Amino acid sequence: MGLFLCNVLKWQDARDSSNRVAKIEDLGRLFILNTNRITDIKDLSTLTVPKCSFQYSDNPGSRREGLSYLEINLSAAELAAEFDYVHASNAVTLPIVPFNSPYKGNPVFPFRTPVNTTIALGAITYVTRYNPDPSNYVWICYYKGSFKRMEVLVSLEVEMYPTLTSTTTSEQGEGEDVFGRG
Repeated sequence: MGLFLCNVLKWQDARDSSNRVAKIEDLGRLFILNTNRITDIKDLSTLTVPKCSFQYSDNPGSRREGLSYLEINLSAAELAAEFDYVHASNAVTLPIVPFNSPYKGNPVFPFRTPVNTTIALGAITYVTRYNPDPSNYVWICYYKGSFKRMEVLVSLEVEMYPTLTSTTTSEQGEGEDVFGRG
């Protein structure tokens, strides 16, 4: 099980056939995805462009929910390598913004203080940008238990994924990111 960063070029939901990546996003949308939700990887790479497709489960605990079809900017071999990565911790502590809104509407104290919350890595479905302020916030979708879907706003920049530092475990070494990569 591992989290990895990629550009999602196409994401079609099985339940409503919609695409979570807008057509105007030519190069795709940056996501952090979880390998524990992937099946049926197919390599679509050309000589110059790495690309693969796979089926993705938002909620692997539900037999009723269908799989989504994704195409990303990694080759099948690059994606397969992500399955072998072992994280330093099984959980991550993230600064979740109360009420999924960074702003209070109060001119004296305009911002809400994030609350550090620990989430199991295996529970995370995806991480993507928060459109109004992509430089400072991301949406994280995860499941509490088998069926409680949580979409929370986190004070974190998705492009900083490789260089983030965290104190999620006492065993975490210096220079490791929030997901345990050194």
